[in-house]
Amino acid sequence: MPTDYRRFNGPEDSISYNRFTKEYLKSYKDLHKDLIDENGLRKDGRSLDEARSLQMFFGRTDMISQAKGSSYIELKKTKVVCSVFDPREIVHQNEFCALGQLYCEVKFAPFSCPRQRRPLAPDSEEKALSVALRKALEPSVCRHLFPNYQIDIFVFILEHDGSCLAAAITAAGLALVNAAVPMYDIMTACSVAIIGDQMFVDPTEAEENVAIMNPEKNDINNGLITMSMMPNLKQISDFRQIGSINFDCIMKTMEILQKECLKFLPNIQRILVLNVRNCFAQQKLLDKEAKEREAALNAKMEDNNLISVVENLEGLKYLEELHIEKQNIANSDALCFDPKTMISIGASLRILNVSENKISEVTWAKPLRRLEVLIAKNNKLEITESIADDLCTLVCLVDVNFIGNPICKKHRYREIIIARCAPLRILDTVAIHSTSRTFLQNFDKVVRLRQLNEKNKISMTRQGVEDFFDLNMLTGPRAQSALSISEFSNQKPRLSAIDSSYTFMPRAFWRNKTSPSPRDDVPPMDPPSLAKQPNMEPQGSAIKGILKKPMPMKYI
Repeated sequence: MPTDYRRFNGPEDSISYNRFTKEYLKSYKDLHKDLIDENGLRKDGRSLDEARSLQMFFGRTDMISQAKGSSYIELKKTKVVCSVFDPREIVHQNEFCALGQLYCEVKFAPFSCPRQRRPLAPDSEEKALSVALRKALEPSVCRHLFPNYQIDIFVFILEHDGSCLAAAITAAGLALVNAAVPMYDIMTACSVAIIGDQMFVDPTEAEENVAIMNPEKNDINNGLITMSMMPNLKQISDFRQIGSINFDCIMKTMEILQKECLKFLPNIQRILVLNVRNCFAQQKLLDKEAKEREAALNAKMEDNNLISVVENLEGLKYLEELHIEKQNIANSDALCFDPKTMISIGASLRILNVSENKISEVTWAKPLRRLEVLIAKNNKLEITESIADDLCTLVCLVDVNFIGNPICKKHRYREIIIARCAPLRILDTVAIHSTSRTFLQNFDKVVRLRQLNEKNKISMTRQGVEDFFDLNMLTGPRAQSALSISEFSNQKPRLSAIDSSYTFMPRAFWRNKTSPSPRDDVPPMDPPSLAKQPNMEPQGSAIKGILKKPMPMKYI
């Protein structure tokens, strides 16, 4: 048996103290008599055919902020919370499923049941309730609208005082409507406990316990029936029976359950209407606050102001739109942007208007990673390549307006901007066709690769030879160049050719000072001649050839 280390555990062979109470030793007849008082009423004051849906019902939506839709239903002491999440792809599914699936999970809180403490791991009753919940909800959901996807539904029972499955089905139907999941109708459910010739509508936990117990006589109707239906369509989605009940009693019970499910409908509709009204009121309040913020921002950022630096906006974490037009027109300086401000508003800013501000570059826009629309009309933007390289880092940018800038008169201006900015869809109020964008991007790649190859070509000059051997020589002691000037004591300086591909340098070179570079003393080299052997001339003369094959060690 697993041990729960989060609390003090008693011995495994201990016996519950409830077994020594009078309630535990009561017989079936005594328990049955305790359910009804002398006036024929139940312990909570209800009659046998009265449910808790009228006076003891409470429900609301939007209980869990992380879920797509959620609900809370309280039937006196039975309290249930349900959460519904967005559709997601079915895991470990190899074949395509034309109908979406519902994943349902019912969980009891450890303190929910009055008779025993619930374990943390799911037990057989919770698994059975999960299967029953899924079968009851599937007929009401338009599963053909999300094929190969599943919707997760989680029900958490905070307190169990009877009819927990009916409350879970009603709460799940309300949460699905709150999550805007397409459904055929609202779901309602109700339970009836049958003990002999008595029917307890919407039973409590004690009444359910007596109904499930085995009576002393086998010919007595004894059991529990739970039915869920779609009230507007008058269709039964699920019918579940526990115990032994004859046919006539079942038919009579179904009529009672159908009436009770119809009584639940006005309560659910009232909750949904109240939720819609709250959403409209909240939206109006948000619109009013947005207009007030926009008016305050327009008052500060009004046209023809004297703003020279955009700064001190670090506190606006949710700023989405910013218009700064015609600022400081009399001054010849361009509008500046504080890097800290750009970084802070870059997480939320989507629309930016900086028209007529004498701006000559857009490097300041790189931190605006969520920017979608950039309006920079009538500025001083001239360098096409620089602007395209700065805008290519903005992965959300879809609309750019550079009308009135000198850049618009440049050759191949539109082609370069479209090729460098992949997500761009509109340039200067003109839509970009997808075929043109793909062609220009491929063409720009080819042109830039060709320019890179031309730039990396090594010319047949002394500088080219130096660059070649600087790139290809290995690490370790090596000659500084293919042509090095050696200095020996008591000897005249002479020019020596050393094959650097072997990364070999005579030890005489190591002991002496570092040989000077031929770039300083030797004039540029002429193109190589067809001579078989290089001409070795004194220092300062031009070299007319380069060795094609490594020189043997004995000649060095």
